[in-house]
Amino acid sequence: MRGFCGEGKVHHKVILLLCVVIVAASLVFQACDDGIRLFGVGCPVHCFLYEAVGVKCALCGLSRSFCSLAHGDFHRATAFHYCGPLIFGFVCMQIPYRIFAASGKAGRINLFLSAAIAAAIFVNWLIYLGGLIL
Repeated sequence: MRGFCGEGKVHHKVILLLCVVIVAASLVFQACDDGIRLFGVGCPVHCFLYEAVGVKCALCGLSRSFCSLAHGDFHRATAFHYCGPLIFGFVCMQIPYRIFAASGKAGRINLFLSAAIAAAIFVNWLIYLGGLIL
């Protein structure tokens, strides 16, 4: 049986797997100012837009924000990306939702939340760009 917008059970299982990997990676990696670290070894995070033009993209700092949140540092997480806690919460909530949806009982609330978070990321980026322009 297919859910909303033709989403099948496989679709929900793939998103579930991705969300579990994101949360697990956030727990394993450590955030630092110049990137993230895995067991003390630096893994620099590169933004191609920032390197090419000098302007951060809408998702800059999100990996470090997720890692900070996974380790309980809310203040540092918001310093890396203002929407990081909101998006991390959304990713975490996808885990029980996708388990439920894979059982064939998907709802439309996820579409609304996805659109709201995408809008929040965009507004956050516009505020950042406004600070560069003004």
